[in-house]
Amino acid sequence: MIMSLTKEHFLKTIGKKIKTLREAKGLSQYALSDESGISRSQIVRLENGDLNCTLATLLVLAETLGVEPKDLLDV
Repeated sequence: MIMSLTKEHFLKTIGKKIKTLREAKGLSQYALSDESGISRSQIVRLENGDLNCTLATLLVLAETLGVEPKDLLDV
């Protein structure tokens, strides 16, 4: 069964997951930025669901957060 999902809901759900995982690791947005090489402003926009990022960016975040990329995409 295919679930009806809006783009906005999808991006906000991924953003929440990134934030939850970051906080669980005890990382600030600045620390995640330093470890991942992704700008803090981009991390803020991702966590807020305001940015549709590339799969490459999700891969880097998943690696930095110690999860599988699919874990970020499960909604």
